[in-house]
Amino acid sequence: MKIWSSPSRSALKLAALATTASLVLAACGGGSDDEASGKADADGIITVKLGVVGPKTGPASLYYEYMAQDFEAFADDFEEEYGVRFDVVSEDDQASPEETARAVSKLINEEGVHAILGPPLSGNALQVADTVQRSGVPWLLAGPNADEIINYETQPNWAFQTNFTNQQIMSILGERLWAEDAKVGIVFSGDGFGQSNLDQLKLWAEANGHELAVEETIQPGAADANAIVKRLEDAGVESVFMGITQGADTATVTRSMEQAGYAPATVMTTGTILTNYKDVAEPSQWENIQIVDPRNFLDGGDKWVLDQVQEATGDAPAIPTNNISTYAMLDIYAQAVKEVGDASDKEAVRQAMEDIQTVHIGPDLTIDAPFSADDHKLYTDDPATWFTYGFDEDFNLVNLGTAAECLESGC
Repeated sequence: MKIWSSPSRSALKLAALATTASLVLAACGGGSDDEASGKADADGIITVKLGVVGPKTGPASLYYEYMAQDFEAFADDFEEEYGVRFDVVSEDDQASPEETARAVSKLINEEGVHAILGPPLSGNALQVADTVQRSGVPWLLAGPNADEIINYETQPNWAFQTNFTNQQIMSILGERLWAEDAKVGIVFSGDGFGQSNLDQLKLWAEANGHELAVEETIQPGAADANAIVKRLEDAGVESVFMGITQGADTATVTRSMEQAGYAPATVMTTGTILTNYKDVAEPSQWENIQIVDPRNFLDGGDKWVLDQVQEATGDAPAIPTNNISTYAMLDIYAQAVKEVGDASDKEAVRQAMEDIQTVHIGPDLTIDAPFSADDHKLYTDDPATWFTYGFDEDFNLVNLGTAAECLESGC
């Protein structure tokens, strides 16, 4: 049972500024086996060798940056609270599935990491899912949304997700998209994330007596979406969902919509729009867009995480949704390591993660008992616990109410 509450946590001494003295963000390795034994040293500190894989270079580098930001901002906090220090061994997969496979193999077989964080992109995570599950290494998925990454027929299961999944968001969005029997279309990325969005939206539609009128794919970096928009308009689509990995590609679609004078009544997308959409879009193109998310970006523990990233790094959170998810994942893993006392006892750590009683997000937000053997997802699909956001003219988020409230009275 997943219960959201906000008790104060006086025992948690969270620093406003954190340094990176306790970790190494190395291109090909960090720390030695002696330094990261996974067992407590004379001071009681357990140093964990954590493999981190993601696109450090290339056009998707924001999907690595948010992980680096969280280590810079919070590494000392987890050491202070749980006595767990992260010795990071990082690998650049350049957002290439083939490079992800190489990186994960190296981290497991050559570096002997105690756990793996990433990759952050769904398509890349799908590429290595079987490999990581067979390895018996705790797999920390703070970024990917695809439900297919975790196959619960594999038990014990080694993967844990602290982002929402595509199935969950579709169960929230379906009612909005098909309100008043609207004709619905989807524009989705030609990658694992986009395909999972399509699959899950179609499954929800079929289960609820609806069908998608139009399915359109946009390839990463597409110069325009004029043909896509024309097909949506010609089909009489009134509600559009954009399951697109990069905010810049979402901007390509909304720019083409504006140029065509096509203004569907409902335009919904995901938090991926927060990556790099604003840099290449105009206020007139985002004024009617809404997103839903289980995190409260404007208040409480979720906002605290984002504020601390900004203060500690001097930069805005690279991907706010995933900055929060990464914090939650590191909290879960650090708690499990502390309980077991030995990060190299991976089965015991995995079980401690599955049995975790309370996940902490900042000083005042908790999620209780989120996992079971067949549910390694942090969030639920209860619309009362999701928020609906729009944007002001400066692209600041505006809370329009819970998803349940918007379903009932509109937003």
